[in-house]
Amino acid sequence: MQNSSLSRRALLGTILLGTLSFAVPAHAATAAESFVNSVGNSVIEAARNGSQETFRNVLRASADVETIAVFSLGSYRKSLDAGRKSEYVGLVETYISRVFSENAARLAGESLEVTGSQEAADSVIVKSLLKYADGRSVAVTWRLVKRGGAFKIFDVNVDGIWLATTQKTNFVSVLKQNNGDIGALLTYLKQ
Repeated sequence: MQNSSLSRRALLGTILLGTLSFAVPAHAATAAESFVNSVGNSVIEAARNGSQETFRNVLRASADVETIAVFSLGSYRKSLDAGRKSEYVGLVETYISRVFSENAARLAGESLEVTGSQEAADSVIVKSLLKYADGRSVAVTWRLVKRGGAFKIFDVNVDGIWLATTQKTNFVSVLKQNNGDIGALLTYLKQ
């Protein structure tokens, strides 16, 4: 099992994903931009704090962690029995929070600037720039869906890398190397 720097880098944004389709009303773009502005500022503040628990709170408030976790299993999702699902989802939440806290210095920008949004069939895409005090900026694109009457993060693209796809690739790789053994993935997530 490898701990690739690409997977760590890819999980820098707020995560993540799912495979469900949701209807998004026409007025959603402005509300989606406000949501991203709020979440982005929370991520920056959490990065300045640097604590894993602060990142976990942002993740819980802004992403559908269960959907992210199940999506990350790829075709192995059928192997996840109900008895292990809760443990697995909790480990994914801890894993993502840990990756965020380990990369806090990269996320501790000066501000997040939302640059626009576009509605897609089942989501809203919001583009933004994470700006740093030295004048640099990193492109961050957010894919949001409506979940339980509120926006939730479905996926994030940080500087050209889609986080959901990268996480799924990493998890599926661990499962393939271990003949689909969910227990091996749980061990990987505990590292």
